[in-house]
Amino acid sequence: MGELDTVRDFTDYLEKKAAFIRSGRLLEARGEENLLAYYAIRINDDGDHDFVPDDEPGQIEIDRSRYKRFVGDPQYIAKKRADEISYLWDTLIEAFTTHMLDGTSITLAGHDFDLRKNELGVRYMALQRRFARRGRGEAVKGAFEIGKTKELFFRAMVSPAEAKENETAFFILTFKYLDWMEQKGGYEQYRLKRSECSRVYAKGLLERYPHLERVIGISCEPPGQDHGSSQDLVYAEQAEWTDEDRRAIKRDCKVYGVLQDQLKEIPWTGQEYPDVETITFERMAGPTSNTRMNRKQRRELAAKARRKK
Repeated sequence: MGELDTVRDFTDYLEKKAAFIRSGRLLEARGEENLLAYYAIRINDDGDHDFVPDDEPGQIEIDRSRYKRFVGDPQYIAKKRADEISYLWDTLIEAFTTHMLDGTSITLAGHDFDLRKNELGVRYMALQRRFARRGRGEAVKGAFEIGKTKELFFRAMVSPAEAKENETAFFILTFKYLDWMEQKGGYEQYRLKRSECSRVYAKGLLERYPHLERVIGISCEPPGQDHGSSQDLVYAEQAEWTDEDRRAIKRDCKVYGVLQDQLKEIPWTGQEYPDVETITFERMAGPTSNTRMNRKQRRELAAKARRKK
């Protein structure tokens, strides 16, 4: 559970392990951790982790040293380092669920708090695997940085129609609270406008990308503003839009000045286990061994090894 620390990663593993054992391919596994290490580096034809054999004939025996080798591999260490940004996504989930469970979610004037939609929004956020959360975390962090320099910044996370899991899209919207807004209704009016803008974005994405079943959006101030901050969650589902519905959505987008241009698409190309550059050093025998070289000689030898690689 320490390695598979999302609901989806954990339940996927349990399902795949049960199928592996029932298949009769497993002769023996010396410890759960070694089963996990075998599973974690294998991908099936659908692109998911699985107990895919390495063309071993007969039954498979999983030795007791597999997990130790797994966690000592430089690519595993690089993965853990790359995953650090993914916990930003976890922080957002916790922020929303804490208020929902404590009953401290703020309802804006003229609006009713819809617990069901908020719960669904958080549920789909929590269904993201750790590797997917890494991409979400990078997108959110980047939006926060750009948002510091813009009054409003929007970034969507949309899978293409041909992707395996393409039903759910997310977006992050940063909206600055500026000094002049104090004379235009203050913070509550600002937050109301921010929430309305977020809903327009959500419907606009659903209308633009018909393969989506739902959109979950997070709106907030960019980090670093002097006053306190808040986060709003919007959940919207796909519908059978009439021509009038579509005209209304496009009209709202125009009024708010959102989704008027073609979105700039930047594919995310992260690797679950990042490549690690390794350098092989040659050790020469005798009095000129690497341990007795001066600094210049060691640099020349390292450069030679890189060229050879």
